[in-house]
Amino acid sequence: MMKNIAFLFSLLLVSILACKNEPKPLNTVAVDQIFATLSQQIEQNPDKSEPKFQRAKYLNESSKYDEAIVDVRDAILLDSTQARYYHLLSDLFMDINNSSKSLLTIRTAGKLFPDSVKTQLKLSETLYILKEYQESIVTLNMLIGKQPQNAEAYFMLGLVFREMGEEAKAINALQTSTELDPNLIDAWILLGNIWEAKDAPIAKRYYSTATEVDPNNVSALHSYAFYLQNNNDIEGALALYKKINMVDPKYPDAYLNAGILYLEAQKVDQALEQFNIMTKVAQTDARGFFFKGLTHYQMNNLADAKREVQNALNFNPDYPQALELMKELGGK
Repeated sequence: MMKNIAFLFSLLLVSILACKNEPKPLNTVAVDQIFATLSQQIEQNPDKSEPKFQRAKYLNESSKYDEAIVDVRDAILLDSTQARYYHLLSDLFMDINNSSKSLLTIRTAGKLFPDSVKTQLKLSETLYILKEYQESIVTLNMLIGKQPQNAEAYFMLGLVFREMGEEAKAINALQTSTELDPNLIDAWILLGNIWEAKDAPIAKRYYSTATEVDPNNVSALHSYAFYLQNNNDIEGALALYKKINMVDPKYPDAYLNAGILYLEAQKVDQALEQFNIMTKVAQTDARGFFFKGLTHYQMNNLADAKREVQNALNFNPDYPQALELMKELGGK
């Protein structure tokens, strides 16, 4: 029999920070129609910037980044007074992994639009992503100096301080952001993350508050459920995962985590049901297939286990736990 099953679980419980829904596929026909309409508008009004910008957005959504960059640059040449044009161009450069041009673009926007809150926040966010923490703090402090009631600026400041290891400052900034805007769910969640890392029971209150602010917010529900899962409130966690299933039936990690909890409790039929749903919802996510295989392994359905683990490896050939289980099953 396979060794260290508990160790496998400890490696594979899903972190809330990594739980992202797969992007929904675009309606290709609709996008093509809109693209054709915008192209016609551009041809008829070559001196107008907005059709260029709108077409750049659709090209971006279709992952045609280079073509989108051409369009949004043309839009800027036609009208350099639109901050959102620079925002999109910065995002596009980031999408093609050209972080230097992304930062240069948003820095330019920051100088051109010093009074634009969105631009200054986007500049601070880009600096944060690129680990230019001190400059991000300077940008945020300048924004707060102009708008001392700006909750998003304090939230961003909390993110930066946390990344720098300045937890006391991070907590203070995040607390301020929730005082200024109690509906800032991400701030409540991040405060929960910080206190949970300290094993402080107050973390539960922050996660709970996030779900009270918006009872149907999947991120808040998942954060709270994962906290309960890690603190042995299995029934509470399962109840929240079920609620996520009702709010967003295509959210795969709720099925995954619920299945793991059932599997740990030796409720293999219920576990398999959750993993079966997950593989239908997220058809290329190797985790669902691996856990289906692990469940079949626990049920001694070895042929089914081998098939599902092979499915997992088809989507992720370097999946270490799947490779280990396949070896146990006698596969290559």
